[in-house]
Amino acid sequence: MLVAIKQTGERVRADTYKTAHEIRLKYPLGSLLCPLCKGGVFARGRKGFVLHFVHQHTCTSSIVRHPESPEHEEGKMQIAKFLEKQILKDGQGLATIEIEYLLPNCGEHGRIADVAVVYKNNNLLIAECQLSRITPDELEQRTRDYHSIGADVLWFLGKDADTSDNRTWLRSVFGAVGRIEFKYDSD
Repeated sequence: MLVAIKQTGERVRADTYKTAHEIRLKYPLGSLLCPLCKGGVFARGRKGFVLHFVHQHTCTSSIVRHPESPEHEEGKMQIAKFLEKQILKDGQGLATIEIEYLLPNCGEHGRIADVAVVYKNNNLLIAECQLSRITPDELEQRTRDYHSIGADVLWFLGKDADTSDNRTWLRSVFGAVGRIEFKYDSD
């Protein structure tokens, strides 16, 4: 997870720090919590992964979460940066970009948006980074879940999700599809 919360509910983004050490110096063990289950989390940074938070104990939330690859976490960060450039440039102060944004009333058990543009007037634009295999029917259901709470959605496909069927469905509904590619540099 890329976002933890303080006891006050204030969000703490891992990407605003350079190292796990820096986070550990600032926040004593037990002072950062999972936004879903409120269990303790701590910072972890290691080669091949973006800086993130992990649970001290198993998450007990009923909101469905799947393990995320380092590419998925990096994809969320890149989409957030892209949206900051595209959306916030003209409307500074009118919206915020949130990573891993909790939507408890979305879908059957709630959802966590990969990236959300949260407008000051309560509108939401959700951006989803989908890398694992998914069908057009599943894309449609998730899109309906977001629409049911008045949020619009942008889909960014990569890896196993970037199929002809998925691109065709997204273009037929939204007129466009975002694509995300990963290029690796060797050390």
